[in-house]
Amino acid sequence: MWGGNVSEGSAGLSFAPDTEDPGTTGCLGRSGYETGLKEIECNVPGSAFMQSDTWSDCEDATVATSHKVSESYLRSRNLLDYKYLFRCQEYQGCLSVGPESVKKRGILQTPKLPVEEISDITVSFDFCFQPGNADALLFRMVNAGIITGCTVDGTPLASSEIGYVEKYASATLDHSLVSIPAAMTDAKTWHHAVVSVSCATDGSALYFAGATTSSSVAHGFFLDNIKVEEVKQMPRGSFRLLYWNIQNGMWSDQKDGYANFLAFVRKYDPDVCVWCEAQSIYKTGSTSKMPVSSRYFPDAWPAFARSYGHEYTAIGGYRLYADDYYPQVVTSKYPINTLLKITETDPSLIPLPEGFDHTKTGQDYMPVAHGAALQEINIGGSSICFVTLHLWPHAYSYYAKYVSKATSASSTAGEGNIQREAEIRYICSHTRLAPEYSSKQNWLMMGDFNTRSRLDNWYYKLDASDARLSTHNYILDNTDYRDIIGLRYPGYFFSTRVWASDGEAPRFDFVYASPAMYSKVRNALVLNDSWMDAEYSGLSNYYNPSDHRPIIVDFDL
Repeated sequence: MWGGNVSEGSAGLSFAPDTEDPGTTGCLGRSGYETGLKEIECNVPGSAFMQSDTWSDCEDATVATSHKVSESYLRSRNLLDYKYLFRCQEYQGCLSVGPESVKKRGILQTPKLPVEEISDITVSFDFCFQPGNADALLFRMVNAGIITGCTVDGTPLASSEIGYVEKYASATLDHSLVSIPAAMTDAKTWHHAVVSVSCATDGSALYFAGATTSSSVAHGFFLDNIKVEEVKQMPRGSFRLLYWNIQNGMWSDQKDGYANFLAFVRKYDPDVCVWCEAQSIYKTGSTSKMPVSSRYFPDAWPAFARSYGHEYTAIGGYRLYADDYYPQVVTSKYPINTLLKITETDPSLIPLPEGFDHTKTGQDYMPVAHGAALQEINIGGSSICFVTLHLWPHAYSYYAKYVSKATSASSTAGEGNIQREAEIRYICSHTRLAPEYSSKQNWLMMGDFNTRSRLDNWYYKLDASDARLSTHNYILDNTDYRDIIGLRYPGYFFSTRVWASDGEAPRFDFVYASPAMYSKVRNALVLNDSWMDAEYSGLSNYYNPSDHRPIIVDFDL
């Protein structure tokens, strides 16, 4: 609305309070509703920076909670619910992001989109690089949405410029397809980008920025006509699986009586759910254990599951006698037949006659610490075997934690990887590879594996012999399981754990399928929506609503 006619590159009349150039910090008290026609030069912006010029003031905030212009101004422009307007200014008819005059990168991130269900959408926008720009324009789908294609003025972007890492789908629009004006006083040539996106949710947001953070180059560009259109909702198959590590029995939603959790499950209406960490442990808002009598889960699972339409519930191997509080639970619309519960790798320890005693176990003692199970469910005439697990989570070994107490030395030696590999060997040998189950063809194995896969090593860049790859190496080398997410999205990396201390967030949660089940996959995605977009709770490594992201897989049986 306000500011010079930068598109035409010429002075002219504009609605504005005055002709003053606010620069990046001036005229902050304007209400946004002032009117009047003024003769304004084309390179005079209509506003200062809408947010602070300092990233630390904005990074953990929103436009509503951290802004420099008046709240009234932002409301008048319908911008108050944006996530970022970092180094953004208004011009007549468009927004400037990272002005060329300061050689500083700007960021614009929209509110979360009002997308229903899981949907394919089209995002289109007009853009123009500012004079002197030596950077590319980075467009992202934040939180959810996979970019399947992008065109600029009808010319397709190379596939190498499109990708997905952690929770960002990205398309990089460089200078090769566009023109750059020589000066602000030149008439601008606008370019039209159209981005095709699959699997968007109501947690998706649009993000625009310079592609690099370098302070030695100009990053500026103009944006206009941002438009989002829903193309179609993702068609579901005949069977939907929802897997999720819900962190401490959905500790985050205890205070609300699990109402948000219930609404989340109902929203996606899965046929089978697999929950990791399916026991209540800690008092709400604390790291203090609650009395056993006060714990809602696991005893309440049958009743809670019925509230989202699942009549059947089964709990996996559960080593409560060994001070373990992290079982897996399966709930289903269809009857569940428990074929096997796994806890101890040494059956003589279930439990010791005088009670379980860690000190009576040797250094080679490596139980399936959080248990596992083999459940069978008949869905529409197809009998499917579900292997659920949650592998040892620590860098040190089970023995080092409970017996020797030498966790530091054990972590340095990488003994946690040995523990995890021993667990997966035992689980596979007693389920998928066991002779008594050889006639069964439809298998799914899922859980929190707490370690990395070589299918993601293009991203991690670990040495091929790194022990952190050994657990998944065993699966990939010795079974016919196929990593659904890894194989359906080669070259894309979907993080599933969100700890800030992880640095580069890892993919620890997997759904594996036998060839017969993999051939039936219709859709698969690591899910992020408006409710379960993780935020740090301020306590330990606890996040709201969980420190892991769920996985949804649709099958055509």
